[in-house]
Amino acid sequence: MKHYPEIQSTVIPDLEVYVFEKLDGSNIRAEWSPKRGFYKFGTRKRLFGEDDPMFGEAISLIKEKEKHLVGVFKQLGFESAVAYFEFLGEGSFAGFHLKEPHRVVLIDVEGFKQGFVAPSQFVGLFSDLTDTAKLIHYGKITPVIEEQIRAGRFPGASFEGVVCKASPEKKWSLPVTFKVKNQAWIEAVKAKHGSRADLRDIL
Repeated sequence: MKHYPEIQSTVIPDLEVYVFEKLDGSNIRAEWSPKRGFYKFGTRKRLFGEDDPMFGEAISLIKEKEKHLVGVFKQLGFESAVAYFEFLGEGSFAGFHLKEPHRVVLIDVEGFKQGFVAPSQFVGLFSDLTDTAKLIHYGKITPVIEEQIRAGRFPGASFEGVVCKASPEKKWSLPVTFKVKNQAWIEAVKAKHGSRADLRDIL
């Protein structure tokens, strides 16, 4: 099962992008096939099952969404697919989660031998069917907008910031994706987890 691509932090200023809220949770991947439905689950780095103390809850939450997604998968002609979700709760912060109810939010879909669903198509196909990352803006990330995001003043941006996506120039290529984070969120992570060896991965 493919891993979710790393998102760069370098802003591409001259590119028209779809800007989504950056959800502060953990990335979960789920593999789907027409015969087995969603049957394999993992974080960015490992697979897990329903007995996983941290992420096992995500499996039933994702399976509940299958009835809403399968029609689109078939419409797109997917032989199989990997759906990427963000797993989070009210108290989730920088990939750490409290013992509380959680939800899963669809952020991307990759079809076997077809690549990622383009951001414009993703919004049109999935946003009315299930909980997805909210589209808050379309256009270029100008220096003014970038400063607003980093200062926590851009409308619709989460405390963490935003993710920006543009369709790839060539078929089969990955979408052009970059993130812009709120500086206050970065400072809060450093204050709480500054001694962690994997701090760079969290940020």
